[in-house]
Amino acid sequence: MACDITSGWNIDCKDSSGGVIAIFIANGPVDGFTESNGVLTAVTVGGTPLAPADFFKFEVPKQTSSLTETVNASTENGTCFYQQDLILVFNKLEAAKRNQIALMAQNENMFVVAKDGNDKYWSVGLERGASLTAGSLTSGTAYGDRNGGELTLTGLESSPMFEVTSTIVEA
Repeated sequence: MACDITSGWNIDCKDSSGGVIAIFIANGPVDGFTESNGVLTAVTVGGTPLAPADFFKFEVPKQTSSLTETVNASTENGTCFYQQDLILVFNKLEAAKRNQIALMAQNENMFVVAKDGNDKYWSVGLERGASLTAGSLTSGTAYGDRNGGELTLTGLESSPMFEVTSTIVEA
């Protein structure tokens, strides 16, 4: 049977870090990719392989942003899909950020890569595109409050997120 389990895993060493360090966004839709054992080694858009110059890098404050993948499986319906939610936090409201958020809100086919606290890169919206599904912007109230915002980028995929080779997004 094609869905038989093929291996297990051991408890790892305590050498892992949480969080998201940076987010990379390319315009899609993705029309092809090369993958081996769950790792993307190439991604194409419009027949051209994506390179670091095709991505826009969004840096995030330390310990603010996260990536969560939820497995949605239904025994009754015989279905399974994966929801990837990437929370992007930023500081300081300004027109340039406002303009990019407006474009993200209209785009249904972004290809997003998140760099986590372990320097691993993860795909969001590879097969079906990622989109901006929620967000809030705030001026803050007290002097020490965040003036900025939080955005949620979501991918709904038939496959779990892939690890991405770093050379696709960073030189």
